[in-house]
Amino acid sequence: MKAVKTVPEGMEYTIERFGKYTHTLTAGLSVTVPFIDRVGYKVDMRERKFNTEFSDLKTKDNAEIYSTADIYVSVTDSYKVAYATDNVDQTIRQKTELEMKKLVKSMTVKDITSQADTIDKALLAAINQHESTWGMQVRYIDVHKIYPV
Repeated sequence: MKAVKTVPEGMEYTIERFGKYTHTLTAGLSVTVPFIDRVGYKVDMRERKFNTEFSDLKTKDNAEIYSTADIYVSVTDSYKVAYATDNVDQTIRQKTELEMKKLVKSMTVKDITSQADTIDKALLAAINQHESTWGMQVRYIDVHKIYPV
């Protein structure tokens, strides 16, 4: 146990005192109380990308659509990421899939293929309504490979 903690650039450490969250350390040198304070979570604040697949999407005209998307996210609140949700990445994937199903259900195949760029924006707006709950912000969604099954 060291009294001086060095937090790398792009990271934040949550500090727990006797197992309870007390504060967050940002990049640089910080002083903690040895044997009493400990690092709870190390949260990467940098933007990252993950890929998700959408299957079983039914359109308004009852056709099946398959699609994939790249989701770019960054952490806005390390406390919420560490303590408010179990797996933020999985939560964002599930919410994105749910919103995509809702969006596709309201459109026909012709609408989807002709308005592919508006799907990105509509999906991003729907997902970012939950940003304050997760402590993460979806910066960009790139929906690609939209085709009927």
